[in-house]
Amino acid sequence: MFVQEWSEKLTSRVKRQFMMSPLWTGAAGRGLKWEEAVLDRLSIQEAVDQMDEASAAVLRAFYNCFGAGPVSEERFFSLRQRFSGAEFRYGLIQLQNAGLVFALRQGWGERLYAMPSDCFMLWHPYLFPIGQLPEADRVSVWEQRQEDMALQPLGRQLLAVWAELARNGSGLTAKGVLPKKTTAKLMQAASVTDSDLLQAGWQQEETDPYNPAVSFMLKLSGQLGVLVNEKKLLRWETQTLAAWFSKEELFREAFLFQWCLNELLYKKPAMWHVMALLTRLEPGIWYSDAALSDQLCQLDLQGMEWDQSRNACLKLLRGFGWMELAWAGENKMLRWTIMPQLLYQKQRPPERPEPIMLEPNGDLLVPPGCPYRIRWELELVAERKSDDYMSVWQLTRSSIERAIAHGRSVASIMALLQSASGGMPISPLLASSLTDWGKQTEADKKPLADAYPELSLEYPSAEFGFPLRSSEREFTGCELMNHEDFRIERFLPELERVPINWMQQFRSYHHSTRLEILERALSWQAPVQLRMNDNTVAFVPARLERSGNGWTVTGVLREAETHREVCLSPEMWEGMKLVAPGVSGFV
Repeated sequence: MFVQEWSEKLTSRVKRQFMMSPLWTGAAGRGLKWEEAVLDRLSIQEAVDQMDEASAAVLRAFYNCFGAGPVSEERFFSLRQRFSGAEFRYGLIQLQNAGLVFALRQGWGERLYAMPSDCFMLWHPYLFPIGQLPEADRVSVWEQRQEDMALQPLGRQLLAVWAELARNGSGLTAKGVLPKKTTAKLMQAASVTDSDLLQAGWQQEETDPYNPAVSFMLKLSGQLGVLVNEKKLLRWETQTLAAWFSKEELFREAFLFQWCLNELLYKKPAMWHVMALLTRLEPGIWYSDAALSDQLCQLDLQGMEWDQSRNACLKLLRGFGWMELAWAGENKMLRWTIMPQLLYQKQRPPERPEPIMLEPNGDLLVPPGCPYRIRWELELVAERKSDDYMSVWQLTRSSIERAIAHGRSVASIMALLQSASGGMPISPLLASSLTDWGKQTEADKKPLADAYPELSLEYPSAEFGFPLRSSEREFTGCELMNHEDFRIERFLPELERVPINWMQQFRSYHHSTRLEILERALSWQAPVQLRMNDNTVAFVPARLERSGNGWTVTGVLREAETHREVCLSPEMWEGMKLVAPGVSGFV
């Protein structure tokens, strides 16, 4: 789920409590709310800088298993490495108190953890700081590069799919699905393939009657609120459609990028990290795929299959028209065609709408800056001949007859052309052709139930927003737990009965007391501090073994930057102290 969706599940009081966390001192001083702080780069950097060692380690561990959906506590705590269970729990509680990680309970009582999926990319460079990927070398072979054919961005593919649906009708069969002829047209309109989506992790319901690409496009249309599934048809929400077309193209693509990550990369942690590194790259600049591969290894994460995940990400991004790929000799190159992190940039590049050019023969030359609402109307009244940097539509007798049969008129088409061309007059030849083509059709026109959606020429209010929404399928049956239940004392049973000296002072205890302290540390999954050969070290006990009148303890000994498993007997240390993380200090 996204930040906005989590926010709606939280009370105002809880969000104010989040902002009282030491991690948000700077953000709170600037007057930011929780929803703003978790997505604000300066506040994120401050929060990571404020984290103690345990909190930072817990958040990195969570990133190791992140896949948009919740993570089981067992899986999560298995990644704690050198930290004791109590230390890991303490770090987790600090993150929970700042609203960075949320605890959920499934129906049978299993505890799960999740974080807002739109935070993943923004926090990644601060949790995994590695050098900037260098631009591709401009060597002579680069001038002979072979580029793969560029595909249209997903927003443009959606437009083509919607246009096909409008032309073919959105009525449903008796089984409540689109006719096969219609779905075949929708498949042709989309560039992204079934295999691209399935490799990325697209999951359909077992009863879904459509192929993956069509299913994906229809679900995305429903999530945007453009199409509403009713009993006998898919109904157009024209106000939402007009609002979507009125957004800047870079905004639309960045919005779709975030939605697709959350929807597709379910339980795909390696692909999330690949995408996170890719979003650090400057748009429009060529980079080496081999250099990206080297950087992935620097993340030092467990159990990741980088090559397969990297290739799946690049195929998906190319299928959505968001990335171009090329070859320079044996070297694979890549570059963004969109600005994937635009949603979180305070300053956005302005977009200037460009008028279309009208040719007397009916050809319409459409520049890249042509607004989508104009492109939508052109799809409905003309035939698309090419869709490249400069696209070409053509007005024909059949396209005009089809448009009029679906509710348009010659007058409305002429008004569209004049408006789209910036007020340029329509040539007499073209006007005459339009009039002739439409005369007979308008005379025979009958009311149609599947008339083309009519969009107002007035732009929707700027307040009409598109908040990121997830399907929430991965959270089915989950209940958000009260974050106030998470205090470290709840996980340290009988804390009040433990002698205070055990936690405050180094002492040389009798062997029987040493055994009691270690038994308490084991019950808490807590560390102890030991004084060995005049050095103080941390020790995380794992098990006690008794033999005759003696005993030994096995666990992890932490020294400076190293840790190793050892077996100790009580005479091997001079003094000891029990550590209750968050209560008696932190190792």
